[in-house]
Amino acid sequence: MPSLLAVKASNASYAPPYIPTAVFVGGTSGIGQAMAELLARQLNGRVNIIIIGRSKAAGERIVAGLPAPPTGEVKHEFIQCDAGELRNVHEVSKLLLQKLDKINFLVLSPNANAWHAVPTPEGLELAVVLRYYARVKFMHELLPLLKKAQSKGEDARVMTVLAGGLGGKADLNDLGLKTKWSILRLGFQTATYTHAAIKELSEQNPDIAFLHIYPGTVDTPAMNIHWIITVLHPLIKHFVWTPAECAENMMYPMLRPEFATGGHWFGQKGDETTPGNLINGEITKKIWEHTVEVAQLH
Repeated sequence: MPSLLAVKASNASYAPPYIPTAVFVGGTSGIGQAMAELLARQLNGRVNIIIIGRSKAAGERIVAGLPAPPTGEVKHEFIQCDAGELRNVHEVSKLLLQKLDKINFLVLSPNANAWHAVPTPEGLELAVVLRYYARVKFMHELLPLLKKAQSKGEDARVMTVLAGGLGGKADLNDLGLKTKWSILRLGFQTATYTHAAIKELSEQNPDIAFLHIYPGTVDTPAMNIHWIITVLHPLIKHFVWTPAECAENMMYPMLRPEFATGGHWFGQKGDETTPGNLINGEITKKIWEHTVEVAQLH
């Protein structure tokens, strides 16, 4: 990726002739919030922004702080959703399908400060849901709105902020981490699941862009997963990205014309990479079949 200065200049040059619609899932803090705020500033409020998250207070505060929309045709709003339960993802997706006529940018960054497994009411593991199942369910259920944007000749892009370029050998005997859970397995396995989903969705929908990006280490609430990190935070923060800097790097590939269609993976410095042999036809097929069943992608 170019220097941060060049990245900022590239992002600032984005000026579509239409009013885009951007949905940020997990946008009430950290990277998602910073990306929503950046896009709103770049376009001087001339963008429909929907922030989806669990905290109503945080979401409404962020929306209130965005640049004022220039016309009544533009809306900035918050929709409350606990994405840790897939039934909630489905209900919010239905709502968006009813109220929106398109989605140009769908950015997904929900996460959990996980140090141990946490079961959900649906019998799944919370961090796996937030890092993988919920994101893919949003991608799949909101495809009609992305296709509408694409049919107009507009941007139609999905970005999941997680671990592009990382991952590990998929444990096909324990998909969903139901029997063996550790924070390392969580990170590597959900990264590989996401690689497979990006591959499958981009092949099914070649005219839409699906991007999986690794943000590096960013000074967000998600970093404080252990008290030791919290104690060392005053020192650590000098060696990591701020959310605003990270947002610039995340926005760069999302707006670049060379990434307008197909599946793309980006590593720690935002350079394009590939999952390599972490996913092949058989692995992708089994992960996707599992995902369709668990996340009810029908």
